[in-house]
Amino acid sequence: MKLIIGRHGEAESSSATGLDKDRRLTEKGKSDLEKMADFIYHSPLRVTQIFHSPYIRTKETAEIFSAKLQFKGNTTPVNELLPSNDYTDLFPKLNQLSNSDTVMLIGHNPDVSFFAARLIRDESISRSLIFSPGTTIAINIAKENFLMGQIIWMISPEFLKS
Repeated sequence: MKLIIGRHGEAESSSATGLDKDRRLTEKGKSDLEKMADFIYHSPLRVTQIFHSPYIRTKETAEIFSAKLQFKGNTTPVNELLPSNDYTDLFPKLNQLSNSDTVMLIGHNPDVSFFAARLIRDESISRSLIFSPGTTIAINIAKENFLMGQIIWMISPEFLKS
């Protein structure tokens, strides 16, 4: 199984409601995600499922990826990707998929860093996995145990051309 773990794009500092969950993407955030989606589109990976946190900024991020990647399915909000949740609670959902699937997960910092470090079985490097807004990491991992994943790439939008 390939997992593409991403942090949502740059978001507003506050929302009209005052609630964190309602913060929307900024124009820069949208632009950065377009660049990242273009990078993924030109990679050999073909996304077969997109899960995201129910927050507005992750939903908007998933929608940008979905459109640019020409994803045919629906993006799926899952509570497991809410801030401060244990993303390993997603394993039962991921186990229902095939090892040939490529699954995109859109979440929040620092949870994306902790989850990626756990998948490559080196939680000590979570501080070195810097997920600026819009950053993605692709990991090849067997769904039978979700251990010893291999990093395919990790890249931030600021390293991509427009």
